[in-house]
Amino acid sequence: MQYKVISLYKYADIKEPELLRDQLRDFCTQRGILGRILVSNEGINAAISGRIEQIEELKNFFLKQFKDITFREQKCEKNSYHKLVVRVRPEVVVFGEKVDLSKTGTHLSPKEFNEAVKDKDTIILDARNDFEYKVGKFKNAIDLGIEKFSEFPKAVKKIENLKDKKIVMYCTGGIRCEKASAFLKQKGFNHVYQLQGGIINYLNQFPEKNFEGACFVFDDRLVSKTGEPVSACELCGELTEEIINCHNLDCDKLFICCEECQAKMNKACCEECKNSSRQRKQKPKPTITIGKIENYYPKAKSALVKVEKELCLGEKITIKGKTTSVEEQVKELRDYDGNPISTASAGKLITLPVSKKVRRNDKVMVEV
Repeated sequence: MQYKVISLYKYADIKEPELLRDQLRDFCTQRGILGRILVSNEGINAAISGRIEQIEELKNFFLKQFKDITFREQKCEKNSYHKLVVRVRPEVVVFGEKVDLSKTGTHLSPKEFNEAVKDKDTIILDARNDFEYKVGKFKNAIDLGIEKFSEFPKAVKKIENLKDKKIVMYCTGGIRCEKASAFLKQKGFNHVYQLQGGIINYLNQFPEKNFEGACFVFDDRLVSKTGEPVSACELCGELTEEIINCHNLDCDKLFICCEECQAKMNKACCEECKNSSRQRKQKPKPTITIGKIENYYPKAKSALVKVEKELCLGEKITIKGKTTSVEEQVKELRDYDGNPISTASAGKLITLPVSKKVRRNDKVMVEV
């Protein structure tokens, strides 16, 4: 896998968020990085994806801007976002209440979190939305039943009787817990802790420990599958990790749906939505050109390619031309001398097998 999706946040005093927005937009556009970046006077919140080398460049950019910023990272087969959005917002995560971010809950490493939850008297609190909780959660965690994070302050009334208990909170990447834990402390909760780096950081270290089901993520994947599903398809009741938006544009609700029911219902949540005239259109997947065909060898069924951007073994490619449309998975790469290689760097001539005839100057493309 040659792509990464990363999330990051930093609460910091940013005096010119518009300037940082423009710098980030230019930086990401030049490198084909996609995702969502929110900038505010209170800090930054980002989730982005791209090729590994491009993501490393972006990480270095952030490290120059913010001291001790950390990243939650996952490898993926392709870009997990289909566009780039960089915006200035009043808050980098909408909460609606002022909190003192110098007085957040005590951070626990994943290892310390495991020790803390061994105590049966410890309260494990999920700070995420209810649909995220349904897909996957930590064992014995409490769900506040909120549909969006801004409902958290009112929902805290449900647990006012737990003010003297040890409360360990978690969310996907940690940003929501910063505000939520500080808010609990302001409301008189005496022993508040939070999972450092959230579920993603935890699963990178303990993939088979205390987390059940899949982790909901806010990119095109929607879920990061981790193990056995704990959620049931809302249409047939079968266990599944799949969650989708209803394809009726007037509905658009997130619901849990197995692949079989998705096909049967055209990704709609009910018969009424299935028959609606306003159906979500499948967007064409964005691609970039990474090379062009220099020659085709019919006997060997292989193509000579001039590589313009790095190409790796196992990647899926599309070869396009006036009369050509071929999709392939790169099962073999050879250099110009015929030696097998795993990666072709920009500027190199390489050969790869193709199942159909291709033509000189056809473009070789990959999804981004």
